Amino acid sequence: MAHSLRRPGFTRSPLALSIALATSSLLSATAIADETRTLEAMTIVGEAQGGTTEETQAYTVDSSTSANGLTLSPRETPQSVSFLTRQQMDDEALTSTTEAINRLPGVSSNRLDGTRASFQSRGYTIRNFQFDGQQSNTSSFWPFGDAEWDTAIYDRVEVVRGATGLMTGVGDPSATVNFVRKKPLDEAAASVTGAVGSWDRRRGVVDVSTPLDDAGKVGVRFVAAKDRSDSFMDDVENDRETLYGVIAAELTPDTELNVGVEYQRYDQDGAYLGVPLYYTDGTRTDFDQSVANNTEWAHFFTENTRGFADLTHYFANGWKATAAYSHGDANYGLTYNYRGGYVDRDNGILYYDSNRQVPTTSYLVDYRGDRTQKNLNLSAEGPFELLGREHQLGFGYMRLKEEYEIWSRTPASAVPALGSFTDRDDPALAEPEWGEWGLTDDTETEQSGFYAVTRFSLADPVHLIIGARLTDWEIDQDYRGERSYEYNDEFTPYAGLIVDITDNLTAYTSYTQIFNTQSERAPDGALLDPLEGTSYEAGLKAALFEDRADVSFAVFRSEQDNLAVEIPGVYVAGTTDQAYTESDGAVVEGFELEVAGEVAPGINLSASYALVDAEDSDGTQLNTSYPRQQAKVYATWQLPGDWSRLTLGAGGTWQGDTYKDTDTPTGTEKVGQGDVFLANAMARYRFNDNFSTQLNVSNLFDEEYYTQQGFYSQYLYGAPRSALLSMTYDF
Repeated sequence: MAHSLRRPGFTRSPLALSIALATSSLLSATAIADETRTLEAMTIVGEAQGGTTEETQAYTVDSSTSANGLTLSPRETPQSVSFLTRQQMDDEALTSTTEAINRLPGVSSNRLDGTRASFQSRGYTIRNFQFDGQQSNTSSFWPFGDAEWDTAIYDRVEVVRGATGLMTGVGDPSATVNFVRKKPLDEAAASVTGAVGSWDRRRGVVDVSTPLDDAGKVGVRFVAAKDRSDSFMDDVENDRETLYGVIAAELTPDTELNVGVEYQRYDQDGAYLGVPLYYTDGTRTDFDQSVANNTEWAHFFTENTRGFADLTHYFANGWKATAAYSHGDANYGLTYNYRGGYVDRDNGILYYDSNRQVPTTSYLVDYRGDRTQKNLNLSAEGPFELLGREHQLGFGYMRLKEEYEIWSRTPASAVPALGSFTDRDDPALAEPEWGEWGLTDDTETEQSGFYAVTRFSLADPVHLIIGARLTDWEIDQDYRGERSYEYNDEFTPYAGLIVDITDNLTAYTSYTQIFNTQSERAPDGALLDPLEGTSYEAGLKAALFEDRADVSFAVFRSEQDNLAVEIPGVYVAGTTDQAYTESDGAVVEGFELEVAGEVAPGINLSASYALVDAEDSDGTQLNTSYPRQQAKVYATWQLPGDWSRLTLGAGGTWQGDTYKDTDTPTGTEKVGQGDVFLANAMARYRFNDNFSTQLNVSNLFDEEYYTQQGFYSQYLYGAPRSALLSMTYDF
């Protein structure tokens, strides 16, 4: 394999990004200075992605292509599709992609440590993440920070629950999450937001959009964000910075071009893991929420530069063709001191055993990584006539190539024995002299595939969607031994039936096969075999309140072999990473209910409930560290009449009990927590057409809960009550 990594410890200088953003910023400033008048509507704003949501103040979206490549409304899509609009992200102050994903219906997460999160839906890990519909491999094994980006650059987040093999190359029955970037607005606009919050948080966002010509055929947008805070945990600081620029141009009356670049960097000083669950006598520890398993010099960073371009042409017969390409470079670093084991109640020293015969030693490691992703999408869709009726056809080709290298180093000499776990001045916690860098993981992945999908209009109220995809997948890996995996001409069928019962009520059913390679590893470091199986779904969808709100109900079932299941207390050889085994005959069943939209004048509501039951062939519950039941609700009310400048919001998330088998000093036991309800509230006051202020309070009742229990026999507290006060000026 090619080794393109620069020497560890050095990051790339995003020169192209700097030039592009500087140019965009200069053009934007010039245009705003020259033009503030109302312009004709531009025709270049994101039509392929279903338009934009940020100026609609809505909790719903008219259409999407995420499920099967055809531009369809939610009711026309035979799968569960949900949206998190720009208005929702602003109302709830969801400023990171992790916060946004956690707010999606039917999605839950575990925080593995301070730098890694794992997301799940319908009993399975979510592996499919997209940006403007283009696939991006993400992994919790080597965290390149994809879950920590700033949401300031996104118009909305879409989630399709269930298998989406046509568009992602795999039939994974969990979900596909698509982040849709902001595009230039129709008219010149700008906003500045400043915010302060708990733990010395400071946040600022500048967002500028303007046409560059009188006809509105060329537009530019620039977004910059900076977010810095301490933490409720000792010696933890977070710093996130974001730059984004995009130019949209109408090259001809029928041809549109979008070109953009984004840069995101996330730093965490005091990178941490969970704290020990047990004392050496087998009883549970009860550390304060502020206690962190970290050191002052521990550090995590990730840096991502991604350039993208898409060209769309509209034909006179109603067809359109799109070519899209993106190139992403990411850097990653993690330096930390892992302290595991069980705590001596008397002196705080960590031991591996209940007899206190084997003291814990530090596991100090320094990682650096480099990742490149190249993504090409070619697609076309449009109408055709057959037997006197109009139907839709879509087809395309997708190719994703990813290369990453991980380097690591350990201390050059033996490290001293650890003192008390709670002694922050323990000399053993000092940063060591590091040894030489060595290549830890060198992996190349290439996926390509052709798909075709047709929506037949069998009768006015009946539509049949049939599609298929052929996928080639190749992985070359050098991780504790060289391995190669190759899968050719993997066939993924897709079928869906939609019946309009009334003008506002639709019934549907869908079927697809499951095939997905996995990033989870066996104890020897080998990747698990691909997931294989089938997925079924049926449901009802309705448009209510004069089409201002969407209501949906879905039941689902999947049958799968080779499902990744954690092996309690077993880790990948030579690492502290969780090891997995394969479970055959896994069956997942459940149902979901969702309401989203304006349910009354001035009242926006997003509410959902999901229940899932996952068992293996022996009836054993699977993936119980994630909740089997969850409910999410949030509503805002813009008061009427003289109080119309005031908007109030409230909501919360509830999840059922979770548990996990974990090692203890005396064996293995289940550890978990019961039901958890976290309430949030918001108030916004608009002083005039330009200036507003907003207060958000999270975990309103200061609930004590855990975001992870049992990983390495440790646990992590969730954040206590916090507040964020922001002020926004719109130009």
